[in-house]
Amino acid sequence: MDLSPRKKAIIAAIVKAHIEQGEPIGSKVLASKLINSPSSATLRNEMSELCELGFLEQPHTSAGRIPTAKAYRLYVTELMDKKDLSAESKEIIDDMLESVSHDPENIGSTAAQILCQLTGLPTISAANPISEMTLKRATLLPMSNTSAIVFIITNDGRARSRLVRAVSPITPSLLTKFDNIAKEKICSTEISKLDTAYLQSIVISAGLDALTLAPFVSCVFEMAADIAKSEIRLNGASNLFSLCHGENEARRIMELLQERETISKIFSTLSSPIGVVFGDDTSYTELKPTGMIVASYGETQELGRLAVIGPTRMSYEKILPSIEYLSNRIGTIMTEVLKGLEE
Repeated sequence: MDLSPRKKAIIAAIVKAHIEQGEPIGSKVLASKLINSPSSATLRNEMSELCELGFLEQPHTSAGRIPTAKAYRLYVTELMDKKDLSAESKEIIDDMLESVSHDPENIGSTAAQILCQLTGLPTISAANPISEMTLKRATLLPMSNTSAIVFIITNDGRARSRLVRAVSPITPSLLTKFDNIAKEKICSTEISKLDTAYLQSIVISAGLDALTLAPFVSCVFEMAADIAKSEIRLNGASNLFSLCHGENEARRIMELLQERETISKIFSTLSSPIGVVFGDDTSYTELKPTGMIVASYGETQELGRLAVIGPTRMSYEKILPSIEYLSNRIGTIMTEVLKGLEE
């Protein structure tokens, strides 16, 4: 059913008051929050009807009302006064992001750390696996007669390196052969296609050098597969202990939010670039008392998502503009980084 303007005003007032006070809101407090408020009796009737409609609930018989996830959802999507981030706040975020372009692989996680500092709440960064991801470079850097560092960098700026030991001496001709294999057979191939069968075919094609090259080529494939996975990082996890009713509850939520499948499933429920997922909307009972503000970043394609986790009654009006501005800024930065890598 369509709600009347008065009912919407009551929901908005109760949500805002509950965010500020954290207590059930009675008719007297509600009357002080409304312009041209009707009588207390009329307000009590309206609140009773909103309880029946699932927007409010009454913790105790003599207490006031508190908003449900349904009320918060309506508030965020329709009733909330959307404000632009202040120039001062934008400047603070820009200053924090000043050096982030020098570390493209960690742009998302750095942004989540900034968001954690700004809000005092736990945050999540999730880098998407990029379709058609390839290696831009795969190089061997000799460290000794029989060891070398394998270094790779992807076309989106992520890098890995690892020290690998060979079974026989690393000669200049071996380094040349590795470079040729990397350029002709690895860097030109999508990472998703670098499977075991392809690895074996490359090693076999190396002929007499196959035994020496095998651990280096295998290392390239392993590191590339690791990069291609969606990366989930939880920041400010210790803040969960102050948000939850007990240590066990906090630990359960912490463990849940570190699982890639869980985060992917939660994020997949949002089709818009920015939105809110309430714990009641998920299948996870541990998340019932929480809300998660999620924003995607990336200009031409979605490169990842940022999220803030807090109690259902967190300050959406303050946090939403911050996460929106931050996600837009890192999207721009990452686009510039990718263009630089292509040049």
